[in-house]
Order: sequence, then C-alpha cells, then structure tokens
Amino acid sequence: MKGRIVAISIAVIFAIAIILPFLVNVSGEQKVEHIQINNIEIKAKKVNESHADIEFILTVYRSKVVSNATLIVSVYDKRTNLLLQKYEIEVLREGKEGLNEMNVTVAFEKDKDYNIAFEIRKDNKIVSSRGMSLKGLDTLLPKDKELKMTLKDADFKIVEVSGNKAVVKTRFYIETMENYDDTVFHIKAIQYESNVLAAEKWLEIEIKKGKTLLVESNLTVPKDYNYLVKLEVWRNGSLLKSWSKVLNLAPTKRIPENVTEEGVKFEVSQFVKPEGAYETPPTPVPTPIKDYGDKVGMPGFEAALGIIALGGALIWRRLR
Repeated sequence: MKGRIVAISIAVIFAIAIILPFLVNVSGEQKVEHIQINNIEIKAKKVNESHADIEFILTVYRSKVVSNATLIVSVYDKRTNLLLQKYEIEVLREGKEGLNEMNVTVAFEKDKDYNIAFEIRKDNKIVSSRGMSLKGLDTLLPKDKELKMTLKDADFKIVEVSGNKAVVKTRFYIETMENYDDTVFHIKAIQYESNVLAAEKWLEIEIKKGKTLLVESNLTVPKDYNYLVKLEVWRNGSLLKSWSKVLNLAPTKRIPENVTEEGVKFEVSQFVKPEGAYETPPTPVPTPIKDYGDKVGMPGFEAALGIIALGGALIWRRLR
C-alpha cells in the first residue's frame, strides 16, 4: 500500500514539473514592441527630362515583433503646401531586432520643390516621424545629357579698336573627362549695367578627353563699357554648363573681380518635425508598447491546479 502511495506521489510531482513551464511565464518579464526612424538617405534611381524617381532608404530601429504598424509617406508642394501624393507601406510584423532598412521610391516632377513627411503609425498613433525637403530637381540630368568638364582659366586680349568699337579675343581653357562629339559652345558678352547682349558666337567643337580644350573667338563690342563674358555649353538641345568672366573696358568704373554667378543645385535637408500644412504632434520619445505576454496565467492553468489539488487530497486520505 505504502509503495503505491509513493508511486502516485512521484507521478503527481512529475506531472507538475512537466506542465508548469508551459503554463507560466517563468521569467515574469513582459515582451514589448518598439520602432523608430533613425536616418533617411536618398538615391536617384531614374531621371528623364521631366521626372526623377527618388528612392528613400529609411534606417529604422525595431524590436523583433512589431504588429499593426504602417509607414506613411506624404509628399507636399513646397510652395502651396498642397498634398500631392501619399504612400502607405505595411511594416513587417516579424523582422530582425535592431537596425533594419525600408525602401520607398517616389516619382517627382522636376519643375517643383517638395516637402516630404515620414510617419510610422501603430494602432493609429504616431510613434516616430521625420521630414525632408527637396529642391533643384531640375538639375538632375539623364545620362545622355551629363557633361564632365571644368573651366581651368580664361583671358581676354584687345585685338583692335576702331571708333567706338573694340575687338576682343576671348579664350576659355576647358579640362574634359569624356569624349563628346555633340556639344555646342556659346560665347556671349553682356553689358554689365544694362544686362544687354552686346555680341555672341556659336562654335561646334569635338572634345577629346584628357586634353585641355581651347575655346576662343573674337567679339566686337562697344568700348568704354564693362561686360560679363559668358561661355555656355549645350548638348542635345539643353544648356548644361555656364561660366562667366569679367571684362573691364570702362576707364572709370570697374566690375569687382569677385562678381560670380551661382548655379542652382540639388538640395536635400532633413528635419524631425514636419512644418506647414502637414504639421504633426511632437515626435514622442520611443517607449516600449505593450502587446502580448501580460503577467497572467495562461488558459487552463486553473484546471491544472484543481487536478493537482485533487490528487493531493486523495493521497492524504489514503495515508489516513
């Protein structure tokens, strides 16, 4: 009899040892979710005459499990603040814990400037946000309109003076990195005070890479005035490069040597808090969000305890 009781006791204890790990959160820790945008990089994927496809590469820091989360990308006209496009990308529920990448490609018209808002929403709440501005997209060129050359120097020589006219030889020294057989050079003299075109010449020159190209021409202009002499480089019907140099011919008034022209450049700026029409609440400090694993017994645990208690009562009764 006593042997049977001992066997039953051992069986009950063994059953408890097997069942408990499956029914109880042994560590007592709550599993949490979090995701935030750490950085945004951009890449021009495709460019033509009217549009540029820009890829946004978002670096996000996340937990292994993130449920009910969506990345929302909103594109606004920078001048009018009107919403132009909106994209919604579902965040994968399971992923690598730590830094991950999310990619979004947007097609932009090149004749506008833009504000772009990036938001990650979870359960209809913004948990992370970033903003970005794009300017000067029209300076991004297709491959067939790229021009790899730089201006090394320029000089002028007065060849002849007759009456109120002066003949000036202009020379521009160009360093090229590629061969081109479809480029056209435009040299022009613009009167500085009035901005009136005084003289111009068009030249077709075949370009050989690795050599210094001399672009020169004689321009006849009214003397006793000051000029900006410009060299423009055209390819496939588009103006791609432009340089200017000061030519002082007025005896009493001179153009400062530091007068230059600034070209428009492609610009990108990021900001954490979007502005204007798409202003959002301040970006919250990322905090873990409860999702699962609360400190409660799993279904069936109460029944198991009842069975264990009943077995103990039977053993106690037999011992009596």
